[in-house]
Amino acid sequence: MEKYLGEENSVVPGSSRYANSDDEGFAIVVVMAILSLIALVAIVLQKSVAVDIAYTSYLTQHTKAEALADGLTRLALHHLTINRPADGRSGLFHLDGIPLTCRSGSSAVSISFINTDGQININRASQPILERIFGGIGLGGTQAAQLAQDIIDFRSPGDTSISGGRKREIYQQAGLSHGPKNGPLETVGELEQVIGMTPALLERLRPLLTVHSRFGAINPSVVSLPVAVALSGGSDQQSLDILQGRLNLPIEFTYIPKTRGTGSTASNTFVVRVAVSQGGIARFTRSAVIELTSANRNGAAIKEWTELDPGRYGIDPPAADDTPPCIGGVLWLEPA
Repeated sequence: MEKYLGEENSVVPGSSRYANSDDEGFAIVVVMAILSLIALVAIVLQKSVAVDIAYTSYLTQHTKAEALADGLTRLALHHLTINRPADGRSGLFHLDGIPLTCRSGSSAVSISFINTDGQININRASQPILERIFGGIGLGGTQAAQLAQDIIDFRSPGDTSISGGRKREIYQQAGLSHGPKNGPLETVGELEQVIGMTPALLERLRPLLTVHSRFGAINPSVVSLPVAVALSGGSDQQSLDILQGRLNLPIEFTYIPKTRGTGSTASNTFVVRVAVSQGGIARFTRSAVIELTSANRNGAAIKEWTELDPGRYGIDPPAADDTPPCIGGVLWLEPA
């Protein structure tokens, strides 16, 4: 029988040699898939490592910002104790919350002092004063009136609401496990327990409120900038005039301190606020309340020590090339 040339080398479909060819092709596909998967994992790991490095860097900068803010806050408290406030000032600082900007190394810092008599005391303020301050931050008339009523209900003794209902039942109907305090608040932060209060709203109110002032009204000679703006209706165009004591308010909204030296001037309790921007990456804001307890140096007591939302307290005014150092520039650690 004749044999055709190359017949011995021909591959018949279904033969073992044809099957080997299929196996080799499948193996190549598997290898390529594995290599692709390895490459994908490598990319994911690389991005994950980059994110971890960036996050670690942020945490490091945030820790440094917190430490610097805490250190400068303590130095600011020391500044107050040795540069006793007089005529609305302590050293270079006004006591109305207008900040001074300084530098500490590569960090930009904003420091402000506020006499608490220039804030609204939430334990003493009347409903009209509360309504006006809430309206000044943008709450509508109905919402401002309701929030003012809820705060008064929260702080007042007894279980009868201003509206005539039972206060505890109102809280229960709102799904809250707690009721009103029925007593004075010890910190502004306790407002978070008031029915209808939200974290965002509380952060907007913090610069305006206090529990440390001796009065339910405000002292126009030391009124803080945020309070002045809110009481003026939310416009800051006239804020400098307002801060100079020309408040166009009903007399019951303000009190006029007696002549200096009578023992009935502005209180000796102050808010110290320090905002730090660390390397342009992390920010931290510390707030402390200090009471000057005697005329002697270092006669003071820290009443509050709080971290604030850094997004609401920037470096104002922005740091510039001629920004003075914090220590020795704006903070005087020896009497002036």
